[in-house]
Amino acid sequence: MPRTAASEIHAKVVGHKLSDTRQALGLTQAEVAERLGVSASYLSAVEAGKRNLTLAQLANIANAMRLGIDVSFIRPDGTPVRLDPA
Repeated sequence: MPRTAASEIHAKVVGHKLSDTRQALGLTQAEVAERLGVSASYLSAVEAGKRNLTLAQLANIANAMRLGIDVSFIRPDGTPVRLDPA
């Protein structure tokens, strides 16, 4: 699927969150990359928002940091969408 302006923004947001989380856990790019079996430069590109990730790739990165994934959606103005429990 081609990159759009919106997907580029989302890639940067996800990459920034990955970087912040990795740093908060005290992990280096090299450590996470080794766990993933990829180069540190690949992980750097992901964190810079230069790579489109599939859900499987995102899950693998989270797993390499010994984490799961929590998905949330926001409106264009940045407010979260609240889902009432069924």
